[in-house]
Amino acid sequence: MKILMTPGPVELHPRVRKAISRQVISHRSTEFHKLTESIIENARKIFKTSGDIFILTSSGTLAVEYALANLLDPGDAVFIPVYGVFGKRMAESAEQYGGRVVSINVEWNKTLSIEELEEVFTRDNNVEIVSLVHNETSTGTMIKDLSRISEIVKNHGKLLVVDAVSSLGGVPIPVEKLGIDICLTGAHKCLAGPPGISLISVSDEAWRKILSKSSKTPSYIDLRKYRQFMEKHETPFTPAVNLMYGLDEALKIIIEKGVENWWRNHHECSQFLYEELESSGFTIHAIKDYRSITVAAASPPQGINPKILVEEMEHQGITIAEGMDHISRI
Repeated sequence: MKILMTPGPVELHPRVRKAISRQVISHRSTEFHKLTESIIENARKIFKTSGDIFILTSSGTLAVEYALANLLDPGDAVFIPVYGVFGKRMAESAEQYGGRVVSINVEWNKTLSIEELEEVFTRDNNVEIVSLVHNETSTGTMIKDLSRISEIVKNHGKLLVVDAVSSLGGVPIPVEKLGIDICLTGAHKCLAGPPGISLISVSDEAWRKILSKSSKTPSYIDLRKYRQFMEKHETPFTPAVNLMYGLDEALKIIIEKGVENWWRNHHECSQFLYEELESSGFTIHAIKDYRSITVAAASPPQGINPKILVEEMEHQGITIAEGMDHISRI
C-alpha cells in the first residue's frame, strides 16, 4: 500500500478515480453544459461567492498568470510580498506582463504583516493591485489575518489578487465577503481533485479593470473569451474533460461531507501532525503564528539527512516532498 502525502497532488477518492475514467464527451454538448454547471455551482459554495468562476485546464501556476495577464497594463504598479518560492514566481510573472512590481522580502518563516502592508501604501500610493500568496507551500506558512489585509486593501481602493492554490477548501476564504477580486486555486490540493485543473473567481471590480485594459492579453488566457463562452456553460478551447469529471465528483464529496466539516478536518489533522512532528524531534519551519493549516514544513532532528529521509519513506510506501529553494538546504 502506498500513501501520498505531498502538498499536491493528493490521493484521490475511489469515486473521483472512477469519474475520471468515464468516456469523453464533446465540450459543445448538452452533457458538458450540465457538467460545467455542476462544477461552478458547487465551487461557489466553497469560494463563498455568487460571482463568476471559471474552469481552467491548467496548473495553479498558470492560473496565477491568468490573473496577472488579464489585469496588468504595462507600467501598472502591483505590490507582491515575497516570503517563499511561489511569491517569487508571482513577482516574476507580473514583471513579464509589464507590471511595475513593488515588493518586499519577508523572512521565509512568516508572511505579510499588517504593518508592512500599511507601510507600502504610505510609501507608494500608486500601487493599483495587491497580489499575494495566501498559503506559501514552499515554507509551510499561511496568512492568518486575510480579512484584515483585505479590509486595508479595499479601504485604499485597490484590487486584491489571492493565490489560494494550496489553501482554498482547507480553510475558510469567503471571497465575496472579503472583497477578493481574483481568487484562484488548484483542484489537486485541498479540493482533493485531479491535477491539471484550476478554478478562478473574478469580481465586478476586477472585470472593470480587465475590460478597460489597453494592452492585449494572450489569446489562450484571455478571460474575456472565457466569460463569453461561460454564458453558454462552455470553455473557449478544448478542456480536459475527464479531469473535469474528477473535479466535479471531488466537489460533490466535499458538499456531501459539509464544507465546514471539510475545513475542520484539515485543522484537526494539521494540529495532530504538528504535535507528532515536534514530539519526534522535528523543527517546524514556520513561526507558530504563521503555521499553515494545509501544509507542514519541518526539518528532521540533528544528524538525519532530509534527502535520505524522503527516500527512505518512499521505500516504505509513503511519499513526502523535499524542501524548495534554500529551504531544501536547511
